[in-house]
Amino acid sequence: MASSKFKLKNINAVFGIDGETSEEGTPVFSKKLDDGVGAEANRDGTIFVDESLNASGRRKAVEHEKIHLEQIAQGRLQYSNDSVTWKKDTRSPARVYKRSDMKEGASNLEWEAEAYNKTKK
Repeated sequence: MASSKFKLKNINAVFGIDGETSEEGTPVFSKKLDDGVGAEANRDGTIFVDESLNASGRRKAVEHEKIHLEQIAQGRLQYSNDSVTWKKDTRSPARVYKRSDMKEGASNLEWEAEAYNKTKK
């Protein structure tokens, strides 16, 4: 009788979770993202990282996106499919930016500048 080997995938592989960069409460999912997009912070507390990034690139991208998760949790950053709403601090008025008028991820955008400054090494 021939024996067959059956191997179960670990839970991270089943759900596409990046086990190296995920933390409790902040799962990181590896997936194909749009060209030029390394990672995305999501309002549900998850992060998507482009599957083409190497380990170092994933770590840097996740570190940056965690700043955006903090901004979202503080009520300073919100977004929809069409716009991004940003408040420099909790006392500042909200400014709405049309996504069609901006280059997503550009370091001159206030919320991006803050994230880049906090993750510089």
